This record gives sequence, structure tokens and C-alpha cells, in this order.
Amino acid sequence: MRSLPNPGRFTVLSAREAWRQRSRNDYRIARFARTIAFGVCTIGVIFAIPPVEDLVESMTGMNNATKLGAHFCAVLWCGSLQLMLVDWSYKHEVLKASLYARIAFAVCVLAAMLPLFVETTGERIEFTTEYATVPGVTVYLMVYLAYVAVTCGEIAFLCFGMALSVQRSGNVWSARGLGLSAAAAILGVAYAASKGSYLVTHYLGHPWPLHAEEIVSPALAGLATIALISGLTMAMVGRRIALRKASVSAGV
Repeated sequence: MRSLPNPGRFTVLSAREAWRQRSRNDYRIARFARTIAFGVCTIGVIFAIPPVEDLVESMTGMNNATKLGAHFCAVLWCGSLQLMLVDWSYKHEVLKASLYARIAFAVCVLAAMLPLFVETTGERIEFTTEYATVPGVTVYLMVYLAYVAVTCGEIAFLCFGMALSVQRSGNVWSARGLGLSAAAAILGVAYAASKGSYLVTHYLGHPWPLHAEEIVSPALAGLATIALISGLTMAMVGRRIALRKASVSAGV
């Protein structure tokens, strides 16, 4: 377990780097968004711990409070990474409009999820595929999964394009990291497709085995998160190596 990426540690490192480079205008949004992404990922992981789940629900008096929190964290995680990559990829002329469009999309998704959750939640209901017989749960999960699929699809597209561009410049570490991030985002799409396909087939009356979905979907989500954190770390390390080489060459 010690070899797995620790989102809490990367939150601190990202926040420290963002603070150190706060005076720089280039990629300021990307640095802030990366810190937010790792921060909400850390919170989402904490929500998944059973004692924390029990504590939060007893303090709030609301069933499924940690489920809602974890799903909101997942939306913010995907959205923050999307903003970071847009800041890296888009030209200044269209950057502001592109950022606002994606922020508005995330806000609309969260605004749709909250009333569905409030209307549906209860003591005997969990917001998982096991309760797909409850229409409110199915609609809530489909809204959440559609957002994950769309954002992860764009993340994969942007990472793959940047990986090709960086590889041509000879920055091997960054190219590999971005390539791994693209693969991780594809796993995120697969996670959404796995859960979503069960909900759709259940609605049609021919669901695939629930026990298989409960194994496949968490595995895809875990692999996607670990690979994405690892890939972004490799990309950051590669960028630092490239900057050091450039400064050495300039000094020579």
C-alpha cells in the first residue's frame, strides 16, 4: 500500500507549488485547479472510510450524506482536471469562454443531482446500482455518470493530444505521464459505461449480473484514479526536468 499514490500528499505539494508560483500569470488557473482536484480526491477517499461515513451521517442526521459528498467530490475532481487541461491546451483568445462553459456545465450537473437526492433519499435507500429499482436513484446516477463520461472523454482527448506534442519536443517523461493520464481517463469512461449500462439494461428488464457490476465498476474507478494521479505526477516531473535542462543550456 505504501507504493500507491497518496492524494493528500499531492494536494499539499500542488498547493505549495501554486503558492510559490502565485506571481506568475501563465497557467495560474491550471495550478489552482490541480490543487482543488487533489484536494477533493482526498476528501472523496476519506468519505469512503466506513467509520467516517457513520460519523458524517450521525452528525448531519441525513442518510446517504457521504454518498452525496463522494459524488460531488467526483464531479469536482473531473471538472478541476478538465479546467487544468483546458488552461494547458487552449489559446488565450478562447480560454476564458472555454473555462466558463465547463464551470457552467458542472454547476448544472450538481444543481440537477441535489434535488434528485433530496427527493429520493431515505433510510432504506442507498444510491448504488443495487437500488436501481428506485427511479430517483437511477436518474440521479445517470446524471452523475453522464458527466463523468463526458469529462473523462475530453480529458483523454486533451492528454493524448498533448502527449503527442510533448513527445515531438523530446520530453519523454511528460509524454509518458500524459499518455498514462489519457489511458486513466479512458478507464474513467469505462467506469461510467459499466455502471450506466447496468442501469440501462435494468430499466429494459435484462440487467447483467449485479455482483459482476459491483466488482468491475469499483475496480475501474480505482485504477482510473491511481493511474491519473501517477500520470499527472510523471508529467509534472518531466516538465521540471525540461525546465532544468533549458536553464542549464541557457547558462552555458
